[in-house]
Amino acid sequence: SNGGARRKNLTAALRLFLVCMVSGGIQYISALEMSLLSPYSQNLGIPHKYVSMLWIGGPIAGFLVNPIVGYYSDRCTIRIGRRRPFIILECLIICISGMLIGFSADIGRYLGDTKENCR
Repeated sequence: SNGGARRKNLTAALRLFLVCMVSGGIQYISALEMSLLSPYSQNLGIPHKYVSMLWIGGPIAGFLVNPIVGYYSDRCTIRIGRRRPFIILECLIICISGMLIGFSADIGRYLGDTKENCR
């Protein structure tokens, strides 16, 4: 019976870890954004005095998007649960965003961006 309790505790710990991974992904992307937003915006030619306007974009987006996602999540009747589809979608968006941030300079070059366009 002691083995069953250990297995149950391990399963609960694994589930807790997996749930926390979503938050960990969000924190990872936020840290990436913090470290890269100012240098990238300077590279794009955005004056330093306007960089703070870019920083407010994330909180404003969260302020607008979170209630909408909450509304639809509360009313979701899909078989896998109310929250899981939104968590899965959020994970996918986080992964894609991380890749886009990481390769944004390369994507810009591929789309025709040159250093001459930056002032």
